[in-house]
Amino acid sequence: MLRTLSLLRSLHGAHHSLADARATVQRACDYRWLRGAMAGGHVSESSQPLADGTPCMTLTQLFSATAGRLSGGNWPADAEARERCRVEGAHACRAAGAPAYRTLESLSQGLVHGAMSVLKDAARFDYLLEQQALRLTWRRPQRLEGALAALAARRLGQAPQGVFVLALRVPGRELNHAADGEWLDQQLDRYRKLLRR
Repeated sequence: MLRTLSLLRSLHGAHHSLADARATVQRACDYRWLRGAMAGGHVSESSQPLADGTPCMTLTQLFSATAGRLSGGNWPADAEARERCRVEGAHACRAAGAPAYRTLESLSQGLVHGAMSVLKDAARFDYLLEQQALRLTWRRPQRLEGALAALAARRLGQAPQGVFVLALRVPGRELNHAADGEWLDQQLDRYRKLLRR
């Protein structure tokens, strides 16, 4: 109980209500999920900069479009129409499989990781949302080409209900670096600091 009160007190330093504190923990959890889920994804050049004009690269990861994930959105039954749809922001993470927590679950997640870590991860996720950096689309496996086709074969195997393609635009041009969680943290923190000056 004391740890719960301490966490709430820490989060309330920047937020005004329990709902705000819960939302902060959820964004931190979304970032933590994204950090793990995108590891080992394909890094490529991006022709489109971030929302503020910062040059960036695209980190792409693939997920099986299971019946449960498809039922979470209004995806058209027609494959051609479905491939023209997209989901952005936090909804893209949720569609790809990121868990959504209820209030008590959020607080327990916050207790596990600590208030300062929660605030830092939530700020990283806020940056991605502000930069419109997250987008999810659906593809038939046979429509994937090149590196993404190879990634699908290695990561997913058979995907009878299709593939979700989650694209994360990351600031910078370091295409030759391994795309892991530490690298993602460093890229986001570096550019967030540049923006604050």
